[in-house]
Amino acid sequence: MTKSSAAAQGLNTPASYLLAAGCLIVILAVLWAVCGTKRYPPDTAATAEGTRRQFWYIFLGTDDRVSTSKVQFALWTLALAWALLVIAFHVAVYPPGTLDPRYLLLLGLPAGAAVSAKAITMGQKANGTVSKNRIPYKKKKAADAVKETVSNDQGDLDLGDAQYFLFTLVALTVFFIAFFHAPVKLPVLPDTLVALTSASAAAYVAKKAASSTPAKITAVSPQKGPANAPVKIFGSGLGSASSGDGGAGDVTFGGLTATVQGTWTDTLVLVTPPQGLTPGTADVQVITADGRTATLPDAFELTP
Repeated sequence: MTKSSAAAQGLNTPASYLLAAGCLIVILAVLWAVCGTKRYPPDTAATAEGTRRQFWYIFLGTDDRVSTSKVQFALWTLALAWALLVIAFHVAVYPPGTLDPRYLLLLGLPAGAAVSAKAITMGQKANGTVSKNRIPYKKKKAADAVKETVSNDQGDLDLGDAQYFLFTLVALTVFFIAFFHAPVKLPVLPDTLVALTSASAAAYVAKKAASSTPAKITAVSPQKGPANAPVKIFGSGLGSASSGDGGAGDVTFGGLTATVQGTWTDTLVLVTPPQGLTPGTADVQVITADGRTATLPDAFELTP
């Protein structure tokens, strides 16, 4: 067989798989090299300084957690890029297949979900309904990344996030099985599976928009008393004493930290006023475990 006839036949299937994978690895390696590192600055959430490859920030949200929507977008981008490269290496023998409209949904909806989630988060931060404080810095393990992908902003397992991720994995599995049977064109995926994946993306965005409520203090009881007397703080959206990622809430009287007496619910916090508080009226502030704040001016009067 001459070189020209061999070229006309294109590459065999295993070679196409390997060459396509090699191209993607080279592209990712170049991105890894050119992105460099970024120092993680110390702040109220970080326990120490550190550095992280900026490449990883394409998967992270503003709070340094793995973003559910960005992961879905990245998975489909890589899967389709690899498949199209495999097809491209068969082009001498097999003409490339057309892009089925279903893939516009499978790639477009995760992209739209990521953009929408970003816009919702920035709006919630501006309105004070969510803080998105960074979690304490640490190098992420694979298990941590998966946990954050299926968890909400408080670090708790969330059905909406988990469903979105699970349907994406199922759709990708079906995609690869079908593609391996005929690696010369993009497979036609079942409409039902595409619809489920698309619906879960839409539900994820809707949940994101409705998930956060502002923290609010409605009353303090009693409104005056000595430093060692328990005080009940009533409100809404106060969360709990700690979040799923280890962050803790805080209560201050006149800027001084009060002692939480064990009771902390979404509507009630039980504390004792801080030592060193000057007699007179003081603002009461609750800082939730996820960083939201609620303040009631001149809410408590410390008596001598």
